[in-house]
Amino acid sequence: MVDSEPRRPDSFSVRSLERGLDILSLLNRHNGLTVTETAEQVGLPRPTAFRLLRTLERLGYIFRDDADKKYRLTAQVRSLSHGYDQEEWLPKIARPIMVEVCKKILWPLTIVTNMGSQMLVRDSTHDISPFAMWRHRGGFKIPLLHTAAGQVYLAYCAKDLRDALIEQALQEDPQSLSRHGTTMQAFQRGLERIDVDGYACLKVPDQNHCAVATPVMVGGEVFSVMGVSFYPTAMTLKQAADSFAQPLKDAAQKLGKALTVWRAERAAEDND
Repeated sequence: MVDSEPRRPDSFSVRSLERGLDILSLLNRHNGLTVTETAEQVGLPRPTAFRLLRTLERLGYIFRDDADKKYRLTAQVRSLSHGYDQEEWLPKIARPIMVEVCKKILWPLTIVTNMGSQMLVRDSTHDISPFAMWRHRGGFKIPLLHTAAGQVYLAYCAKDLRDALIEQALQEDPQSLSRHGTTMQAFQRGLERIDVDGYACLKVPDQNHCAVATPVMVGGEVFSVMGVSFYPTAMTLKQAADSFAQPLKDAAQKLGKALTVWRAERAAEDND
């Protein structure tokens, strides 16, 4: 039996789904099982086990080996873990690079990805920076249109995506641009300047801090955005750009190269 103890009844439980996942877990621990062996291990009638195996086979997650009549997992099962695998880049690749730069410039770094009309702070070095503005590492959202990270993402993503994201943000907050004293034309010109400069440097609206941000490019596309936060009382935007833009670009380029290698390694593993 797969379960050491019976599951508690749940009115929302789908038993066929549970059993299908049980079979995937079981096959993951064995080098193939026949229909009869599967039925015995999972504790199901043979016809039920057969139907579940055939369903998983039709979906591409398992195959029946004609040599010994046993069912085995296919490489497609790995696709179920891709969302989890994608998170490996944060602690294993991005974090060490961010910590290295933070120790040199002292101000906290963040790594940010897009979430539609907002940006999601995935990790930061605020926990180790002497100039930290908060102590949590990440997991919170910031505006797309009026943050350095958001504008960098818009400047470097594909035009059709950029237009769609801007439209979405303005649908959610039609006065977003005018409230911050700008027009669509001026906003677009600002994005063009960011594309030329390779970074954005601006004050975060309604917050007592500013940020410099630059894109992390992988395969010619913007993968994420890396930024440095600082207090406006500590330095001007020009001073911050002069101090942080190049170290930030170097770190983002290093991260982009590391992510390219990591992606290739993951692809090679999936093809094995």
